[in-house]
Amino acid sequence: MKYAIIIPARNEKDRIVHTLDSIFSQTIKPTTVVVVDDASRDGTSEVAKKLGAVVVRIERNNDENLSGTPYIAYLINRGLEHVESTDLDYVMISGADCVYPPNYVEEITKRMRQDKVVVASGVARGEVTREYGVRGAGRLIDAKWFRGIGFRYPENYGFEPWLVFRALKDGMKVAVYKDIAFSLLRETKVSPRKAYLWGKAMRALNYFWLYALGRCLLFALKSPKLGLRMLSGYLRKAKKYRDIEDFVPSFQRSIFLRRIEELLGTIF
Repeated sequence: MKYAIIIPARNEKDRIVHTLDSIFSQTIKPTTVVVVDDASRDGTSEVAKKLGAVVVRIERNNDENLSGTPYIAYLINRGLEHVESTDLDYVMISGADCVYPPNYVEEITKRMRQDKVVVASGVARGEVTREYGVRGAGRLIDAKWFRGIGFRYPENYGFEPWLVFRALKDGMKVAVYKDIAFSLLRETKVSPRKAYLWGKAMRALNYFWLYALGRCLLFALKSPKLGLRMLSGYLRKAKKYRDIEDFVPSFQRSIFLRRIEELLGTIF
């Protein structure tokens, strides 16, 4: 089996050591590992090269925090460009702070073949994952199917869930294997900024309005500020994905109605 791993990174010298160590310790070794270095100043490139990764260096002249924005899709795409002509069965996207068990790739790809799944991931320890919530970092993608839709992420808000929705729209299967867990070296926190960007992603993906408002409400119950920021992002204009524009609200409407029926079933 042949697979490549793409890792966008910025000033991750101390963490990427552990990520790459876990990657090169996989029971099935990657064909290539590409670290897309987003103008790091701490020696991330040098560490990655020393450990055996190919480095694609991106230069920029500002220190703006661009996590959660379409810029991350741009970085991943630069890595995908590097492996586009390589004969691959799968592509894996990883963060620079992920540590995987040795059988992570082997076990997930085995199940993907058995279940005829084109996009899948395990779960990050400590995170709650939804049925279709395939993680952006730690996901594996069937390369043949991915090539058929362009072998790139769209450089827009919500590019990670876009891939999941696109697969479902095409009649393909996606999966989250909740018994296969990996670790994060940095705690995942939801900031007001992140909540706002998630709201913009929901607008770009054309979320069913009740589904979107329900998600904002759930966040508001934990933190009114987060809920309001997410709603603010959702109400802002965003470039929509035309290829899944009709599918997403229809799909979410069916899930919403199913959950209502399940709730009523527990009452009556």
